[in-house]
Amino acid sequence: MGEYVMTTVIIGGPLAGRAGGVALIAAAEAYLVDAGSLVHEALAEVRGVTFEGEQDYGLTPSLDAFCREHGLSYHRAWIARLGLFEAGVKHRSPGLEGPVEEAADEAGEPMITLVALRDGHDAGETLPDLLTRLERAVAAAVPPLSLAAPGAPEQAPA
Repeated sequence: MGEYVMTTVIIGGPLAGRAGGVALIAAAEAYLVDAGSLVHEALAEVRGVTFEGEQDYGLTPSLDAFCREHGLSYHRAWIARLGLFEAGVKHRSPGLEGPVEEAADEAGEPMITLVALRDGHDAGETLPDLLTRLERAVAAAVPPLSLAAPGAPEQAPA
């Protein structure tokens, strides 16, 4: 049996035309209901698409892989299951080497523990480095979803 917790996934960036939108809907429907209407609304309102629902351990592995494969940014946040795992956020955007995971509060806002702060300091990270790291992990960092010509290059984060 799994441990299902509330999970929020926000996806943004350029989709490879309408076919990319259809593929995103199919990938999201494996986990979340109303994917089609949510994608269409996000495109019309020029914002990232937000999916919410209970997921096993807060995981959406094939949706995360779809986003990486198609150059989309994503922000996935999950709540804690007391005694089993803490709340967290995992995000990816073009320009990052890979997905990054951070601790989070129950609202999905990234935070840093004293241990992680000390580890960062020991690794030579400065306060501005740590602030930049956490700023990249906020949901607002996800760009709007858009339709682009198929084969358009990824946009690096600002």
